[in-house]
Amino acid sequence: TMVDVTKDKKRQVVEIFLKLLGQGARCRLLVTPETTVEEILKRGRKELGFDQEWIPDSDFKCYVMEDHGEIKPGAISGPVKNHGLTDFEYEIYAVFEPSSY
Repeated sequence: TMVDVTKDKKRQVVEIFLKLLGQGARCRLLVTPETTVEEILKRGRKELGFDQEWIPDSDFKCYVMEDHGEIKPGAISGPVKNHGLTDFEYEIYAVFEPSSY
């Protein structure tokens, strides 16, 4: 049988993907298990050129990608270690969901 190594978390620094779902823009970031989702969003927005001051980070909600590109229900926040961080194939989707429009 094959061993699924993607579910084991052994690395101290992990490469993840952040995808701005509405735009399709995607970047790679190196994070530790202690890195917060809020830090990832801020770094990713800057990396992708979506860091306009007039759009606050709070207007984005972040979700974990499950198998086959499905979004795991429930917005996430805090350290990524609390949200199933793995050594491989970990992706966070940021969705623009402003509190007022």
